[in-house]
Amino acid sequence: MKRFLDKIDARIYKFLKRYVNIMPLRFVKLVAYYYTDARIRKLYFRRLGVKMGKNTYANPGMKITVHGNGDFPEIIIGRNVSIGPNAVFIADSCANNGEAINQILYVRDVLTKNENIIIDDDVWIGANVTILPGVRIGKCSVIGAGSVVTANVEEYSVYAGVPAKKIRELNKVK
Repeated sequence: MKRFLDKIDARIYKFLKRYVNIMPLRFVKLVAYYYTDARIRKLYFRRLGVKMGKNTYANPGMKITVHGNGDFPEIIIGRNVSIGPNAVFIADSCANNGEAINQILYVRDVLTKNENIIIDDDVWIGANVTILPGVRIGKCSVIGAGSVVTANVEEYSVYAGVPAKKIRELNKVK
């Protein structure tokens, strides 16, 4: 029975890998966010425009928003990055369908953002972290579980909280 199930698993893997570029966008998002095989999730995130470096691992539940009007922001994730379950990358933030709220100058000019998110190499992002538009997370940093990252993160540091604040510096690797 195990051999039979292994064959089915291998066929599903080959199918998902082969047809990533023709899958409907809704299916691409479903596979990218929740499929159990990290290799397949990475392929499907690439189809959604997320660039992930070598040896980067995103746990199931990672979600992105990049649904801008014209100029799409990028999510660029370096090498050797560990991303905990249910991390959310919001590169495009707006009131979507709100007609009146989008006419308010503060909402339109300050709160609405469409900016890249950049994660440098060797970063560890905890579970349930939210990263907002325009943020850069520096090399060898740790983001504590449940944090909301609203501003850039210094390299070799630990940030946590809502909003995330620096709580410790890390020794540089020798």
